[in-house]
Amino acid sequence: MTAAEMWLQTTVPVLLTLLLARALWALIAVEVCARWFLASAGSTPIGTQAGKDAVPWLVVLLPMLREQTIAEETVTAFRALDYPRDRAAVVVITTEREVSARAGHRDRLAALTAHAPLEEGQLRGLFPAARCRKVAETVNAERPADRLRVLTELFDAEPTTADIVTALAARLPDGGLPLVHLHQPDVGGRKAGQLNFALDRLQRVLGPLGWREDEHADDTYAVVYDADAAPDRRTLQAFAAEATAHRTRTRHAPALIQQQRLPLLARRPFPAGPVGLLLEGEWAYQLRRSLGIELARVRLHRFLAASRLPEPVRMWLRPMVYAVGCGMAIHLPAVRALGGFPEPMEDLGTGHRLSLLGADLTTSTVAVLDEPYTEPSGLANLHALAFTASARPDRHAAAVAHLPSALSRPARVVLVAREWADEAAWLLGAPLIAAAVLSSWWAGPAWTAVAAAGVLLHGPVATARLLALAPVLHAAVTPPPGLTPLPRTSPAHLASLVAASPFQPFVRLAGPWQLIFAKAAGRHRGFGKTER
Repeated sequence: MTAAEMWLQTTVPVLLTLLLARALWALIAVEVCARWFLASAGSTPIGTQAGKDAVPWLVVLLPMLREQTIAEETVTAFRALDYPRDRAAVVVITTEREVSARAGHRDRLAALTAHAPLEEGQLRGLFPAARCRKVAETVNAERPADRLRVLTELFDAEPTTADIVTALAARLPDGGLPLVHLHQPDVGGRKAGQLNFALDRLQRVLGPLGWREDEHADDTYAVVYDADAAPDRRTLQAFAAEATAHRTRTRHAPALIQQQRLPLLARRPFPAGPVGLLLEGEWAYQLRRSLGIELARVRLHRFLAASRLPEPVRMWLRPMVYAVGCGMAIHLPAVRALGGFPEPMEDLGTGHRLSLLGADLTTSTVAVLDEPYTEPSGLANLHALAFTASARPDRHAAAVAHLPSALSRPARVVLVAREWADEAAWLLGAPLIAAAVLSSWWAGPAWTAVAAAGVLLHGPVATARLLALAPVLHAAVTPPPGLTPLPRTSPAHLASLVAASPFQPFVRLAGPWQLIFAKAAGRHRGFGKTER
């Protein structure tokens, strides 16, 4: 058999079968998880109705870096969450890295104004992402001789996130959850470092409420969010209710309670043209991932943990859970045992390590809204960073090898191998499947039909269903008083968005392959802040 015959008679049928199976699985998983979430979101959490002594201690961690435009709105929203004021606190962690970076950025202003016109992308890192366009427009409106002066004045007048939070804390109204502001020295690292800085100071945060780690650690959760999150006002009640219910069912505290992140908060519009179309498609893909992968995996993990299936069966079905650092509540003893949140991504690393330990994982019944990505460089940076955090599951296995695990060694090996297979599919799956689809005509009419069905189900049909679900999911989230997230409006060209959906898997390849090529060329790839 020649190579061409093997490709058409064996490889193409296998790839097209996998495409169709994956498309069917994604549609079923999205539909089942969306229905579960919508049914669960309508129930009233009961976690705070039994008195304060019956609910866990919750510390909400909000690490911030260049979040001047939304810091006040975010803090106000989280302080307004429904929960006993003497059992929870909101902690904002700013970092001196923001201040240190400003000194270097100031030296770049003259070079920036030498180019006309000044572009929004050139200001990323110097100003908050939401303000870059306005700053560029203001500077470009000035005479060339005045542009450096105007840009310098705007730069110097921009307060740091720490300045904003300090001023906010000084004028907080009565009521609401307590706010604690922690400022991390410039010690490098990313979001995980800011979170660990806060974990080392929990006594300062919760001590004034009567908390002591030696007495209350087993009833304490650290709840991690991104700075742009818009929480459901029932969020902490739902965490408390799930923690209590899980203990009742299993006699164990859950190590992780994952709240679902829905990218339905449209603070900034998508750009016009083909780039905007692909970014809107990525938004739909992120919604599919949130429901059909992230939520589905936690629910499958929970089902297998409680099932009576033989261990060999559970071993092959058990998923590697992807924790998400926007609505991730982790049990304090669990994060202490892990040695804190891992770099470079505190969420994926935490989910991998808890999965390898066979820890108790469960889900919250209410969701949190956050922003989709509206510019390509931030999206590519996110994908490269996620690939870096996921590509070496063996390192996560080694990091927790000294800890007791509920899984056998073969089960842990299977999890690591499955994650490697997922990463290989991420890098190579889209081009291989595309080649198989293009070759299906020569493989036979039956395989042409399979290819068409797989492409339609995986792309246009799934995208159309997600566009229909988006407003319903958005309506199921009840924001705190005073915060009205912008509803996700329908894209101007729905037909174009649906038609372009088969190309979406290729968008996710840009970040990882840029990273691989940079490393192959010996260039250091610094991630920095993932701008939305």
